[in-house]
Amino acid sequence: MTVIAKVHFSHPDMALADVIRALPDADIRVLQDVSTDPVHGQHFFTTDADDPAAFEAYLAADHTVTAHRQVADYENQPVYSVEFTADTLLLGPAVVEHGGFALEAFQHEGGWVERWQLPDRGSLQSVWEVADDRSFEFDILELYRVSFDERSASTRLTDKQQAALATAYEMGYFEHPQETDLAAVADALDISTSAASGRIRRGISSLIESFPERFPDLDVS
Repeated sequence: MTVIAKVHFSHPDMALADVIRALPDADIRVLQDVSTDPVHGQHFFTTDADDPAAFEAYLAADHTVTAHRQVADYENQPVYSVEFTADTLLLGPAVVEHGGFALEAFQHEGGWVERWQLPDRGSLQSVWEVADDRSFEFDILELYRVSFDERSASTRLTDKQQAALATAYEMGYFEHPQETDLAAVADALDISTSAASGRIRRGISSLIESFPERFPDLDVS
């Protein structure tokens, strides 16, 4: 039966290792909405970094990055295409090799938190062995099994999305008429207005995708 694993891992030579050390509080995440080949080519990231120029400078200096460029915007956040050096340690290829794929990936506490969908526990064990062989710090945060018709319920809010939604709710952002505006919510969260907007919208989307039976007229597959 299919398993969903939420894991945290870190390594000095992981993707964007230097950027993550320099910007531990930035919301950096892999953009799953575009095609990414984890074995070859380009990987796509978004960030809510308040200073895009500084973020790009850290990208240019990162020892795991061989090339990067801003290619678009997504929910008011810049999208960067990044190519990694041959020595960069990635777990994505191992996940794909064992029949899985990433549902979500974002920076957290000095490493990456990712949610993987894998065919079974044996596949997860195989990926863990790859991580162990390469001396990753690796922790399984959540693990559960799902049937094919339960996959849509695997969507979960990130901690930052949950904080943004809770803060907005408590401040009356969702009231009519509104008791506060987006700028005030962003100030309370100590992030930019565009970052707050993105977290709120992604959080609402995640909630809808988590309960497709409540929205029978919507395609949330």
